[in-house]
Amino acid sequence: MTIITGEILPTWGEDYKDFAYVKQFAKAEEIKKWQDMGYTHESFTGAMYGGKNPMPDWVWKIARSLNLNNPGFVFYRMDTNDIMPTHVDHFERYCAVFEIPRSKVKRAVVFLEDWKIGHYFDIANKAVVNYNAGSYVVWDCDEPHFAANIGVEPRYTLQITGT
Repeated sequence: MTIITGEILPTWGEDYKDFAYVKQFAKAEEIKKWQDMGYTHESFTGAMYGGKNPMPDWVWKIARSLNLNNPGFVFYRMDTNDIMPTHVDHFERYCAVFEIPRSKVKRAVVFLEDWKIGHYFDIANKAVVNYNAGSYVVWDCDEPHFAANIGVEPRYTLQITGT
């Protein structure tokens, strides 16, 4: 298990707030597991902007500064009461596109704004709160983690998948 944390200088504006985010849906077996644990939400996860959508140029600089090769980018917005219970990322599409084994994949989350009350991220049983814009966490493919927004303002992050 490798988890790296740090900060980069935020050199971005707020263009990410205007992207056409689309709600992501979890797999049925994950939803069942979370409901069995006692979660009663109608839906899980936040909204994403990624895939084949155009990306701002500054995301490439961030990937290079985190030493992530073959980067894939997704902007993630969690609105009030959005939660993503404990899970391990799948990386199925990423591994297929880049023809690499899952074991070589890493995930980074870059916090695009300073922490706000109610914004929560947890990895390796450690809460990540009180962060600054530009703070990041990078982890190996099998690390369980979760996120939530029980605050009143959206929570914006940039997810970078790479090797």
